[in-house]
Amino acid sequence: MASMSIDRAKCEKCGERVAAIGITTNIIMVFAKLFIGVTSGSKACIADALHSMSSIVTSLAIIVSQKLTKKKKNDSFPFGFGKIEFIAAGFTSILIITAAVILISVSINSLLSDPAAPPHLSALLIAVVSVLTNEMLFRYMRCVGTRLKSQTMMASAWANRADAFSSVAVIVGVIGSKLGFHHLDPICAIVVVGIIIKVSTSILIDSIKSLMDSSVNNIYGEEISDIISKTEGVQGIAELKTRHIGQKIWAEVDIFVNSDATMKQGEEIAAKVRKNLLVQVRDLERAMVHFRPLEE
Repeated sequence: MASMSIDRAKCEKCGERVAAIGITTNIIMVFAKLFIGVTSGSKACIADALHSMSSIVTSLAIIVSQKLTKKKKNDSFPFGFGKIEFIAAGFTSILIITAAVILISVSINSLLSDPAAPPHLSALLIAVVSVLTNEMLFRYMRCVGTRLKSQTMMASAWANRADAFSSVAVIVGVIGSKLGFHHLDPICAIVVVGIIIKVSTSILIDSIKSLMDSSVNNIYGEEISDIISKTEGVQGIAELKTRHIGQKIWAEVDIFVNSDATMKQGEEIAAKVRKNLLVQVRDLERAMVHFRPLEE
């Protein structure tokens, strides 16, 4: 038990700095890729810089959610400020998608025009650095996100893995251009932009779904149901509803108790269920438990 508590403490410390590490690294990579992309003439490298911005989006979402979850609720916002995370992520995703569409048009015009000189080898170097950096970030964030059961951190981890794949496309584009396939660089830019639009659209859709209180039963349902079923006095689960509030979740559940149980006994069982859920489900912030008699 002592070692588990120490591991959890270490994971929580990692969770506090994982967003800062991710956003600092990706900001450096964005400026480096933009500079080298422009000076080397590699459109794929510029597209890759845009893709790194999608990783910054998820890192910003982590920072925003961590700051706001510590902010006290007030009369104007009695349910807290968790959903600002989804608004920020969705708005930034729209900006990135807009920029990606513009870059697609530039790349298509490049394909239709006379082939330009192949990109400088500096684009190849920054792409290799990007692959190695993003793979390390992916492994680090996936570890922390898995231990802390943070969906935002997991999204950030996979955004960095996708960024590593887009950098591989830059490598292919530069090498292909050097070998005489002059249109390969803008083609790879279009491929990278396609990945950007896919990742950003996914973030946007998830943000909209969370703002509309979509269910997260597919993530937490089995764990919550298992805890409820093991609580003494519970005869079954009538209904389970969950939703995201920032990095936390809220749950509302209807349970069955024996038909001959008194109101007091039913309230005691419901109180036990609520306590067990709040203690054992890490991301659960609020739980409402109702009971009804089990009809024979």
